Amino acid sequence: MQLNMQDIYDNSGSISEQAMPWLSGHKQRITLLPNLHLLNQHLSSTADVSIHEEAQPGLYFSFLGTGPIKTVEDIQSVQISYQASAISGDFMMKKGESFSLLQTHISPSLLASVLGETEDQVIQHFVAMRNRLGNENAVIQLPVTGNTHPILTNILNHKSHSISLAGHLYSLIFTLIEQLQMLSHLSQCEGCQSKLFNAQNLIEAPELNKLDIQHLAHTVGLNTEALAIGFKHLTGKSIESYFTLNRIESAASKLRQNPAEKSHIHIVAQSGFSEDQFEAAFIKYFGVYSHQYEQIH
Repeated sequence: MQLNMQDIYDNSGSISEQAMPWLSGHKQRITLLPNLHLLNQHLSSTADVSIHEEAQPGLYFSFLGTGPIKTVEDIQSVQISYQASAISGDFMMKKGESFSLLQTHISPSLLASVLGETEDQVIQHFVAMRNRLGNENAVIQLPVTGNTHPILTNILNHKSHSISLAGHLYSLIFTLIEQLQMLSHLSQCEGCQSKLFNAQNLIEAPELNKLDIQHLAHTVGLNTEALAIGFKHLTGKSIESYFTLNRIESAASKLRQNPAEKSHIHIVAQSGFSEDQFEAAFIKYFGVYSHQYEQIH
C-alpha cells in the first residue's frame, strides 16, 4: 500500500478515512510564527505501508519514540538536521511497527534574527557541525540530558498561550546549540575521548551492578552533561541503554552456557535488576522471555 503523508491525517489531526484501514495515530501541528512550527505525531501500522513524505528547507530538532510521546520518558533519541532545500522520499512501515515524533522546525533566517547573527553564519555553523558530527544520513544525534529534560517537560505539558510555548522552544533550541558546541569539543579533545573510553570500560566491568551516572562522571573527570553527550556520540546509545544492554547480553551469554533454573535465578540476581526489570529488558533486546531464550539456545 502506498500513501502520501499529507493524506494520512484529517484537519483535526486524526487518521483520515482513507488511511484508517492500515494506520492509527494522531497529529498536532502548531504554527507559532511563520517560520517556527511544532509537530507532535504518532503512527502505528496494521499492514506493510509505504509512505511518501516531503520536508521543507530549514533546521529540524527532532525527538523520536515508538509509543505516543506524552512525557520525556517516551523519547528514545534526539536528532538535529539541516535541509538546504526541500526534499521528498518514501519510507516503509511494516505491519506492527509504530513511531512517534516531536519536532521543532525553524528557518535559519528566524534563528539568525534571534541570535543576532546573519543567516549565512547560522547556515555555515550548522553545515560545519553536520559535516563534523553527523552520521551517514547527515543527522547529529544527542541524548536527552538533565538540561533538556525540564524544557521538554514544559513543552509537553504546555496548555497556555503560544507566546510562552515559543519561549520554551527557543530555550530548547539554544540548549541544543550549546550541546552541539560541547560535542564538537569532546569529539576533538584527546583527553576527553580518553575519559569517555574509560567510562565505557567501567560500565562494561562485570562487578558494576548498579549505574550511578553522577559517580561515573566524577570518576572519569567529566560533568554529567558532557558524559551523556559524549557517550552517545561514542557508542550510539545513551549511558542507561548501554548499561542495560551490556548486562542483558552478559546474562544471555551465561544462560547459553548454563540454562539450569538454579543458574537462571543466580544470573538475575547478578544482573542488578529485579525479576520484572530483567524480563522487560530481555523482551526488548531479544524479543522473548529469558526462559524462552534458554530453550532456543
